Amino acid sequence: LTIAVAGDDDFIYNGFRGANLRLDGTAAVTPEGLLRLTNTTTVRKSYAFFPNPVRLKPANDGSAPAFSFASTFVFGIIPEFSLGSGHGIALVLSPSKGLPFALGSQYLGLFNTTNNGNPSNHVVAIELDTVQNPEFSDINNNHVGVDVDGMNSTAYHAAGYYPDDADGGFQNLTLISGEPMQAWVEYDGRDERLNVTLSPLGAAKPRRPLLSSAINLSGVVLEQMYVGFSSSSETFQSSHYILGWSFKVNGIARPLDLSILPRLPRTKKKPIPLAICLGSAAAVSVLVAAAGVAFVARRRAKFSELLEDWELAYGPHRFAYKDLFEATHGFRETELLGTGGFGGVYRGVLPCSKAEVAVKRVSHGTRQGMREFVAEVVSLGRVQHRNLVRLLGYCRRVGELLLVYDFMPHGSLDRLLFDLQPGSTTLGWSRRLGVIRGVASGLLYLHEEWE
Repeated sequence: LTIAVAGDDDFIYNGFRGANLRLDGTAAVTPEGLLRLTNTTTVRKSYAFFPNPVRLKPANDGSAPAFSFASTFVFGIIPEFSLGSGHGIALVLSPSKGLPFALGSQYLGLFNTTNNGNPSNHVVAIELDTVQNPEFSDINNNHVGVDVDGMNSTAYHAAGYYPDDADGGFQNLTLISGEPMQAWVEYDGRDERLNVTLSPLGAAKPRRPLLSSAINLSGVVLEQMYVGFSSSSETFQSSHYILGWSFKVNGIARPLDLSILPRLPRTKKKPIPLAICLGSAAAVSVLVAAAGVAFVARRRAKFSELLEDWELAYGPHRFAYKDLFEATHGFRETELLGTGGFGGVYRGVLPCSKAEVAVKRVSHGTRQGMREFVAEVVSLGRVQHRNLVRLLGYCRRVGELLLVYDFMPHGSLDRLLFDLQPGSTTLGWSRRLGVIRGVASGLLYLHEEWE
């Protein structure tokens, strides 16, 4: 039986030929019945969702505990190059069939710079991540993580499994090996525990899960949620495949029939042209050079920027992403000054000048109007007024704009007006009047005096 749907809360796909799924981005079902999420031709995010919502709480009782659920799926990740891969795959529970405002690349199509970590997301994801992102405190570039409303995993483990033999020691699995693997995700609503298990395809499910996390999802999931997969790719691109998938609420997911699953396409590895008579010393040199190329390529991808010809005129006002990354310690959470409607603001110290700055990360999903916007940013950088924060410049990446301001050591004005700490002094009316005059002076300068 290839496809069986007993109800919206119990379904199984032994291959996806003829499957009714909601597909977005580059997601597609191949003629062989593989669900291919991303490919090596386009840099973007992709989704594949079961078309109907699953019920994870009793009707009209949002405060009730979340139901138990279980899922198993077989996946494979085939990188375009052996030196690196695109980002990974995530099994997602979401309030909607797709996440239109989410970013690809390191955000896996789940969140963006503005809503990352926001409890109002109501998103749960099990990530199979193949890129290490320091800003999310990733442990390595080959791990499994539990993401609740943000990319900083609440629980994580290096990818692998614990076989049931006498030794039972941890065995590593390389997610980008191009080999099929099976994953099990099981949430026990009564015990409030989430287990994630991996194994090579064909091996029995290990009794010991790879990751077991005490977590209560009752405050995260809604009465009805959509379940599916999300993935993304960027500089180093990969093809992400799902071979089979089973899901069930309040029960054990039906086992997949591995004998009828479609096969992953064969990978074509490019041969390295080495002469037969190459000496051992030269071979070592080649290996060192290859490692150096991989390191440089990964580093360039990590600090990659988006630069178009028309931006060359704004050179003095453009910052290198590498400098801003180092200035904010990788946009570490401890450097976060606050968040607003368009993104988070981080404190930083520029590595060369040692000047303190505030860096705002703004997500954008289109290039339309970007040239005009950057021109306005640079124009505002020439504004000089004692009541206006000086805009120093900008940086652009795919899907992201970074604005650099002077750092205000005394914090935001609203803290002095509204967020009074114990023992602090309330601003008197004369001081408040001075604040109002300063704001008015700055507005007058912008609208009538500055050219």
